Amino acid sequence: MKRKDLVSALLKPVPPAEANDVADTKAPRVTAGSVRAMGLELDRLTQEADQANMLRDQIAGGSVVVEIDPDQVEPSFISDRLAPTDDPQYRQLVESIRKDGQKIPILVRPHPNKSGVYQIAYGHRRWHATRELAIKLRAIIQVLTDSELVIAQGKENSERRSLSFIERALFAANLEAAGFDRATINSALAVQTAETSRLLAVVATIPALIVNSIGPAPKAGRTRWMELAEHLQRAEVAQIAVQTLEEASFKRLSTDMRFETLLTTLRAAGADPKSSELIANARGETVVRITRSGRSLRLSVDGRFVSGFGAYLVRSLPELVHQFDKEANQHREVE
Repeated sequence: MKRKDLVSALLKPVPPAEANDVADTKAPRVTAGSVRAMGLELDRLTQEADQANMLRDQIAGGSVVVEIDPDQVEPSFISDRLAPTDDPQYRQLVESIRKDGQKIPILVRPHPNKSGVYQIAYGHRRWHATRELAIKLRAIIQVLTDSELVIAQGKENSERRSLSFIERALFAANLEAAGFDRATINSALAVQTAETSRLLAVVATIPALIVNSIGPAPKAGRTRWMELAEHLQRAEVAQIAVQTLEEASFKRLSTDMRFETLLTTLRAAGADPKSSELIANARGETVVRITRSGRSLRLSVDGRFVSGFGAYLVRSLPELVHQFDKEANQHREVE
């Protein structure tokens, strides 16, 4: 087409019908700057989507640490530790995180029944600490089966701050109650079947009330917990144990001292309960137990008062013996 014809065609009026069609389909004018901004926004959205997919894949593989609200986290469905806030090591952990932050992340899984909630595999004490400090919780998120969770939970406990004997026993009992087979329990606790049986036997003998009142007692091993279980086989001794737990002074003791005090009390009661006599102070707290067995007489000072009245009694014994001899001699002279 010649140039003059092209100009004529452009200047030629459009018929009414065609003009309406053109008006209806004519797109609004878009500036170059707007096109550029739209392109940048699409690039940003694409990059964010790629990063989100990458983050999801990393989380699924357990290779990235994320920060989450501790209120979005729940403990494992199998309990293992006792009274975390009553443990001196826990208090040290809180202060360490307060000063330097949480260095070691915990392991969680997406909660199987609650959207937006996570469930702990291991790291309960760190979770408690971040809640107490009101800070974000650093965690690795993995998809875990129930068996994988409890095995990871037990493995972490054995590699870090080991559970006390009674905590391990409770962990075994809770696993058994949840329906896990013996092989899984053995794997979670890293023990043989014989040891698992001993753990379960102790928990079956000692009432939960006594275990929870004593706490983890990390210094009390298997032998002394089994001894405590044997004492509790006698109904009258078990009743003495319950009475001891209710004393206010007992509750103020550390977890190891609570165990020691209760065991000492039950040892004295178990020797010959029918001939035992209790001596209490003005507050109604048992201080001394006198046990008569055959020709012997045994005085047991409650562990709470060993450094007080116990030490006083030991210092006073020489004078008491001297006074007794003096009075006995006087009595013989009168006769």
